Amino acid sequence: MTHAAALPALFSSIPYESLGFGTQSELAQTVAEGNILVIIVLSGGNDGLNTVIPLNMLSKLNSIRSTVMLPDNKILPLEGTELGLHPSLKGFQSLHKENRLKIVQAVAYPQPSYSHFRSMDIWDSASDALKYENSGWAARYLEAKHPNFPEAYPTELFPHPLSMEIGWNSSLMFTGKKSFTSVVASNPESFYEIINEFDNNYPSTPIGEKLKYLQLMAKQSNAYGKVLKEQFKKGTEYAFPRSNLADQLKIVSRLISGGLQTRIYKVQIGGFDTHSAQVEPGDKTTGMHATILKEIDEAVTAFMKSLDQMGKSDRVLGMCVSEFGRTVHSNGTNGTDHGTVSPVILFGNKVDPKVVGKNPIIPDNTKYSYEMDMQYDFRQVYASVMNQWMGGSKTFTKEILFKDFEQVPIIQSAYIDSDEDGVPDIVDKCNDTPIGALVDINGCEIFTLPSNNFKVEVVASTCIGANNGSLKVSVLNTNYSYSLTVKGPNKYEKQINMPKGVANSLLNGLVLGVYNMVFTVENVKNFQQAFDIKITEPAPLVVQSTIDAGNKSMSIQLGGATNYFVQINEAFFKVTEANWSTALPAGLVKLQVSTDLNCQGIYIKEFFVSESVTAFPNPTTGPVQVHVHGIDQKVDISIVNAAGLNVSNQNYSVPSSRLVGLDLSTFFAGLYLIRVQGETVDQTLKIIKL
Repeated sequence: MTHAAALPALFSSIPYESLGFGTQSELAQTVAEGNILVIIVLSGGNDGLNTVIPLNMLSKLNSIRSTVMLPDNKILPLEGTELGLHPSLKGFQSLHKENRLKIVQAVAYPQPSYSHFRSMDIWDSASDALKYENSGWAARYLEAKHPNFPEAYPTELFPHPLSMEIGWNSSLMFTGKKSFTSVVASNPESFYEIINEFDNNYPSTPIGEKLKYLQLMAKQSNAYGKVLKEQFKKGTEYAFPRSNLADQLKIVSRLISGGLQTRIYKVQIGGFDTHSAQVEPGDKTTGMHATILKEIDEAVTAFMKSLDQMGKSDRVLGMCVSEFGRTVHSNGTNGTDHGTVSPVILFGNKVDPKVVGKNPIIPDNTKYSYEMDMQYDFRQVYASVMNQWMGGSKTFTKEILFKDFEQVPIIQSAYIDSDEDGVPDIVDKCNDTPIGALVDINGCEIFTLPSNNFKVEVVASTCIGANNGSLKVSVLNTNYSYSLTVKGPNKYEKQINMPKGVANSLLNGLVLGVYNMVFTVENVKNFQQAFDIKITEPAPLVVQSTIDAGNKSMSIQLGGATNYFVQINEAFFKVTEANWSTALPAGLVKLQVSTDLNCQGIYIKEFFVSESVTAFPNPTTGPVQVHVHGIDQKVDISIVNAAGLNVSNQNYSVPSSRLVGLDLSTFFAGLYLIRVQGETVDQTLKIIKL
């Protein structure tokens, strides 16, 4: 699943600043529907002259390829053309009648190679025949569209694979300059987590970069595998014939119906290397070539029918390509050998159905080595598909294909949307808007900012008759210069400018009431965003205090404001916390709490915090020592008996020992209350006189 075990050759070219899956991107999203390209590779070299037959050349073809040429009366004519199709392509004939089939004649490339492997590499890489390129055209296209791939993928905006190859092996077509761009899968329904994810930090060394890449591929494999399985499960299983290609297209159909927004799919069918047994001698409409063409015809017909049923056939373009054609002359074993040109067949609801190219003119007395002339470079087809279907421009495709190629009409002009803004090029007055931009009916970008770009909040309320209110204004995108117009009560109006780089601004001195705030952006016409915000009276001050007399401390809970002013006797504190604690002085304590808004009220509380007092012995026969803690030099001590009568009230000096002596020997036996009072002392003790 994907290319978790495959490593690009040049790891040093891969930036690894971010191995997490971020969400930022300016490209089209795979969470939204878009155009889909399905590439069908006819592996082995398809015999184009027996697939798309030039009817005006039948006599010469019957002469020089007599062992394979189809009976004239079995060829399926294409209305309005001088072309016919192989008898196995009845579904393709129907698509042509429906204006959903496109034929580009005589496609090849200069200086052709007759090697299957080299020629397929040329088609996959879109390189010149004598140049060896290690990356594929589809991969370069995807990397150009997604410059942060693979490091930042998948993301919230790009949760689905960018491309998929149905089968078991990856191809050069999807091998990028930085990484592989496709997910390879044969059966998404049975996918399981291929590797336990790991999240390690590696050094910036060649080995470390390889390990980082493996770690990234493991994460991507599991993430993409999960979404593939989910979308496949949601999809509908439409009726398809039983064949290898039909099974592949059935997977693509179900994924599309399930909501997978992958943009490019590749499927493949082999068997086109028909050196022998291309036809059966007794019936040339049968044989190896007829069998595989029928498989393609039935699979594509079922695929298009499924797209019609799910209502998504407008989104899909199919393209059938082969690495080369076959020889014009047939050989002596009922087959054909490696040739050069071959037609490219495309299908879809939005194709321009006109045939591109002319029927070949085959001269008399041709030798076996004769090849038909190339009319179109295959890269012209690629450039046309990219520009007209996949969203691109001439400059863009030049970078992908290394040079300019003249386009051919693939898509009906009414549907070509080069900048993918939803407005066809034919009426688009601004045909280079950034992908994902919001545009008007003319295709020109409408400036917009996300709904969360502006934030306005009340940071301070005010009292009636006062002007202590405050508003805080914040912007998320600081790449623009903003202007803010504020209107409020009593004809209040103020203009604020926020230049580039400034994220916040504060408005002070506001009275009660509703304020209208309108944002505009410098040099951007017809854009504004407005807010109404109300400054109200503040909530009342809330104070809850808890006193711990033993530890001489206090904790208070505060509510209703942001800044609080706490006074304890002569000490002042500014408090911003909702929960606040402090030590207390001994003696009479006066607590006062207020805010910077007097309409919230004032909290006042008085209490006494006493130093501790102890007495011994207790019980006593007479003498009692009273230990007075603290710093008081004199104390008043009163004694009350059990009947509540005050039997003694005297003032005592407190010696340095802090012990004050009492004599209760003349008192009757019983319980007495001794109260000790001073500047920092106010305690009552129980004493038992024996």
